[in-house]
Amino acid sequence: MANEITAFGLQTDLRLAQMISQEVRLLINDTSNLRNSPYMDYVGSINGLGSDTIRVRQAAYGRDLFSEFSDATEKDQVTETALTDASVDVAVKRLAMAFAITDMASMTGLGGANEVDPFRLAQAIATSYDASFASMTASTFSSFSNAIAGGTSLAVDDFMNAYQQLQTASSNRGVDGPFVAVLHPKQFNELQDSINALTGGALVFQPALGADVMGAKGKGFKGSFLGVDIYTSSYITDDSTNFKAAMWGPGAIGYADGSPAIMTSETMSMGPVTIEMDRDARKAVTRVVGHAYLGLSILENDRGVRIESNI
Repeated sequence: MANEITAFGLQTDLRLAQMISQEVRLLINDTSNLRNSPYMDYVGSINGLGSDTIRVRQAAYGRDLFSEFSDATEKDQVTETALTDASVDVAVKRLAMAFAITDMASMTGLGGANEVDPFRLAQAIATSYDASFASMTASTFSSFSNAIAGGTSLAVDDFMNAYQQLQTASSNRGVDGPFVAVLHPKQFNELQDSINALTGGALVFQPALGADVMGAKGKGFKGSFLGVDIYTSSYITDDSTNFKAAMWGPGAIGYADGSPAIMTSETMSMGPVTIEMDRDARKAVTRVVGHAYLGLSILENDRGVRIESNI
């Protein structure tokens, strides 16, 4: 009994030690962003503008009070009111990403789901734009000048303090809602623990429903607390001590973009991303290049508040 046929014995010639799967499974990513939500103001495109920067004009209409005249002063002349105005610049930057794949690498693919080929790489670039938007958003709101300094963990009191600061912002004029909070996942877990520790059930967290996550709110949406929509993001910045999350209302953050006009036949638009195929025939290599133009800025500091807690 020395000639049994075994799988191990067939390796090299008739069997493989490992066989790759037909399907390429996707690793975890974080592409949730607020680009198409009411919490981000689109201020325009730089196409045909003559500049890479859009200056957002602001005026405090309706903030001033009437002068009052009565009795002996009813004939007095009213004094002209000085208009309070301001402006904020939103500068657009070039974003780019590229992959290069050989013909041999492409043609030897198994043809399963998510196989590595030029077209799947183009889709990956378009998805990466969403991640970049989320990262740039987090970097922007980390600069809100108003801040709530939490402790070693994020508690209900910290969240409520941020909410109340928006309610009394701009000399108690208050920020119009609805509000959104973008937290680091660790902060969100800490907030949930703090809510669960409350007694009496006066304050209730409303978790996201499946329809919300799969619909317009996106997979980063976790639910609502105090009427504030809560999202988590892995792109929350920190200063090596504290996370720099934020809560804000509409009008706090704005973004501008642009679309390049590339005069070649090997281009396609995938949302705000322009994909260009660059062929190096001598090397049998196809380069997949993604172009995007984007800029974000805080439009009004009083409309947002930074939420900090230990990392």
